[in-house]
Order: sequence, then C-alpha cells, then structure tokens
Amino acid sequence: MVDHETRIALLRKEMGVRGLDSFLVTNETNVSYLSGFEGRDSSILITQAKKIFLTDSRYIEEAKSNLRAFDIELIALSNYETIRELIQKNNLKKIGFESMDLPYEVAKRLKGMIGRSKLAAVKGLVEAFRAIKDAKEIGLIKDSIRLTQRVLKKVSNEIRPGVSEKSLSAKAEVEFINAGGHPGFPPIVACGANSSKPHAHAGDTQIKKDRFVMVDIARCLNRYNSDCTRMVLLGKVKEKFKKIYNIVYEAGKIALDMIRPGIRISEVDLAARRHIENNGFGRFFGHSLGHGIGLEVHEEPAISRLNQDALKPGMVFTVEPAIYIPGFGGARIEDMVLVAEDGYEVLTR
Repeated sequence: MVDHETRIALLRKEMGVRGLDSFLVTNETNVSYLSGFEGRDSSILITQAKKIFLTDSRYIEEAKSNLRAFDIELIALSNYETIRELIQKNNLKKIGFESMDLPYEVAKRLKGMIGRSKLAAVKGLVEAFRAIKDAKEIGLIKDSIRLTQRVLKKVSNEIRPGVSEKSLSAKAEVEFINAGGHPGFPPIVACGANSSKPHAHAGDTQIKKDRFVMVDIARCLNRYNSDCTRMVLLGKVKEKFKKIYNIVYEAGKIALDMIRPGIRISEVDLAARRHIENNGFGRFFGHSLGHGIGLEVHEEPAISRLNQDALKPGMVFTVEPAIYIPGFGGARIEDMVLVAEDGYEVLTR
C-alpha cells in the first residue's frame, strides 16, 4: 500500500526548511502522488496541521469516499475565493505554490486577493520526491515493463514487408488496451529514413525488405509507466547502419558502467555522448541521454549533460543514446535503469 502520509511528512519538512507555513499543490500528477486521487481539476493545500483537498461538484463524492485522511473542501463558485477563504481562516502568512504549474495570471490574481499574506514560487519540490521510487513503486514499474516487453515482442513479430507503420502502431495500442493499460504515448514505428526523426509519427509508409525499423513504445499500468526502444532489422542491412548501431550500443554500455549512487548525472550523459562524438557522429545526437520515468513518462531526473545533481538509490530512468542522420535513418536503443545501493539494475532486459 502506498504511504501517502510519509510523502506529506517529507513535504512538510521541506516547507519548514523554506519558511513556508503552507503549500498549494495544483499539478494533477503531484495531487495524485500525495493523495492517491485519480480525478482531475483538484488541488491540495498542505499546512503543518491540516491536509485540505479542494475539488468541485464533479469529484466531491469520490473525494469524500476515498480520501478519509483529508479535509474535503467543495469549490462551489471560484477556486480563487475558496483558496482566499482558507488562507484567511487558517491565518496563513507564506504560501508556497508550484511555479511550473500555476499560470502567471492565476498567481497574479490570487496574490491580489490575499492581502498581506505572501505567495512564494517553488519549482520542482514534489517532483524531487517523486524522483526517488520506493519498493512499491518499483514493483509497479516492473509490472508495467513486463507488459511493454510482451507487446514489443508481438509488434516486432508482425514486422514484415508491406505492413504499414500505422498498422503496427495501432496494433501496439490495441494490445495495451486489451491487457488493461494504455499507451504512455502514441507508439513510434519508423522505417528506414523515417527513423531519423526521434519522435516520428507512424504513417502510411510500408515496411520494406532490407530495412531497419525503430519501435518505441511506452505503457501505463496502474498509473506507472514504462518506456523501451528497439531496432528491428529486416533482411540485409547496409553497413552504415550496422556501424551507427554498434556505436549507439557501445555508448549505452559505457553509460551503464558509470551508474552508481553519488555519480553526477552530467557525467553519465557525457560519457555516452563523448563516445558518439569520438566516432564522428556527435552532431547527430541532439537530445539528452535519458529521462526519469514513473507516474509520468518524462519526469525527474533529467539525464542531461546540464544536470549536476548526483544519482541516488531509487531513481528510475531511461538510457537512450542515439544517432539520427536525416535522409538515411537513425538508431536508438532505450533501456530503463534502477539505481541500486551499490550500482544499477537494467529493468528492460
């Protein structure tokens, strides 16, 4: 069972460090992370003494039934008025809010309504907690991965000359739905030159013999996501593709060998990137090495050369080095990795 109380306790501790007497959570994924609620258009106001869940008439019955540990507040007319009244009622002086989620105009209007109380913009606070997965979350992610691998295998077995990218992508979606989940994003199936587009849209292009096909699928099961990319080879493939594939494969191995607690995330990205650069293909690898994954397909930590944070046990992210050559095609190999106490575990093999 998910321990929401521990998550809220961590939030309250960080609120104290930042001098906040309350924190307004408006990001839907963060609301779910802290409460377990799966509806929409709701928010949470956390103080050191109270946990207040705000929602409207569409979700009030569900909230009252499922969130016994929260005070449930009905938004009858206006979010602004309800939040203002709660700030006044609880004598709140400094309220943190999620600066990456609350629109500027909303924050500006709210600020003008709360008198001498102050709003404090905070970036990525709950997201930082989400970056470290507990045992329950890791188990759910592994469940999602197992199903993704089954679907990936089924789709790969359907790849043959004459079959369209679009039909293969649709098959992946149907397989996910039949298994009780849904795609984390539209499945990517890109043949030959189309695979030079990192997020290629599956179209009417038909698979041809002696080509390579990129298949990238993500799945959400029980709210937790998985993400995996594989290259499928069909017939005799050009030596140029074999070359870039092997470079990408080696770059992934180099990155994995770097992973352990305490290592700067930027060093992991740069280790793989330098290998690709040293082999003459640096300008064909534009995106970060990977991304965190959990309640969202893309979340913290960003596995980027710009991220100076250190790896910590419990982080789950992708490692996906790639080479994309316009007009020719690309190669990407994406695996999911768990940072362990003494190293790493590849979850997608």
